Amino acid sequence: MSHVPSYALNATLSSSTEVVYERVVTAPFTNQSITVRIHLTNSAAVAGAKIMALTQLGTVRQTAVMHAELGFGWGAAILSDAPGDSSTAVTKAAAVAGNVVCTGGGLGPLVVDGGVLANGRVNTRGIQVLAKAGVSNLRAGQAVPPALSMSHLHTAAELPDYTVNGATDQLFDFNRYLAVANACGTHYASLADFVAAGAGGAVLEGVIAVDIVKSDPTALSTTNLPAGINVRGTLLFNFSAEFTAADKLVITAPLYINAANLSGVSPNNPETYTTGYPPVFTNPARRPANVNISGAGFANFAAGDDLPALLYNASAMDLHGDLNICGVVYGPSLIELETKADGQTQYIRGALISGGGVYVENLRAATTIVSYDPATVNALAVSGAKGRCARIVFRE
Repeated sequence: MSHVPSYALNATLSSSTEVVYERVVTAPFTNQSITVRIHLTNSAAVAGAKIMALTQLGTVRQTAVMHAELGFGWGAAILSDAPGDSSTAVTKAAAVAGNVVCTGGGLGPLVVDGGVLANGRVNTRGIQVLAKAGVSNLRAGQAVPPALSMSHLHTAAELPDYTVNGATDQLFDFNRYLAVANACGTHYASLADFVAAGAGGAVLEGVIAVDIVKSDPTALSTTNLPAGINVRGTLLFNFSAEFTAADKLVITAPLYINAANLSGVSPNNPETYTTGYPPVFTNPARRPANVNISGAGFANFAAGDDLPALLYNASAMDLHGDLNICGVVYGPSLIELETKADGQTQYIRGALISGGGVYVENLRAATTIVSYDPATVNALAVSGAKGRCARIVFRE
């Protein structure tokens, strides 16, 4: 295979606001070349690009221009990049091994709307799958994946691994999010401080960061938080380095993040699924796009960025209480959703992105809905360009 030349910076065309990369393509043309240029905003968080192809024969000059946006390239209600194994069991042990397991008992609806994409297995029982995965996120030439799309490890469809437990280099730049919380005074040094701030159902706005160490005995329980955890924006759990993928944070208190009005939701009809995303802040100063973190060495968030609803950097997460979360839920380890009582509702409108398997269980007379919402992921504010793919928006 012949060497393909890389793009080189065109210093003459580049400026303080735009960088231009260029290469000359000669094959497969005869006695003719094409200059290809990519124009990018000179920013740490690039949202799009202008791609130009220029050629000239004698006095005839031809130019083609395409405008592309960089968006998150994988769309489904549940995304799992864990390798998984060959188990077909519909058990929690199979999920712990890195697979996606969804099990329903038939007493209440368990709905996955928007499909599943997984590097490992997808094992289900007693669930309703209402739609295929990620049509809005398809890249050029990509076929529409089936509703349950599995075993992609070491294939062309493999999901990239951006979810190493405890690593600083994950799908999201946790330090960038922590900088927003630090600037707003919403970075809590302990679980106890976080519980005190949310007492009585107080709604916390912005990027809410919580440091967690193993010696903190505070539980996120219905006893400590009978009115639940209420966040408008992003909730970030910042685990200390002592936590591994074998550890687990169990939340039994109700968890409401960008909560939607569910009064008109019918589980069998996705047209009724509502959302509280994007959040509308009562205090505009808490909106991440309004917070200047450039002094801390980070690119400011843009108004069009999609920020996750819930993210954590290590350990596993086990959610047992009522859920009403609109936005992306991200974790580098196992994510568990389990109803524990009749009458519960666990509703996620966005996407689950996991690096350690997913276990969704509804064996009660309860309701579980995990629904894909492309509006929460298309402009996901990831670290650098992780998970982003170029999609042509229009041509000149």
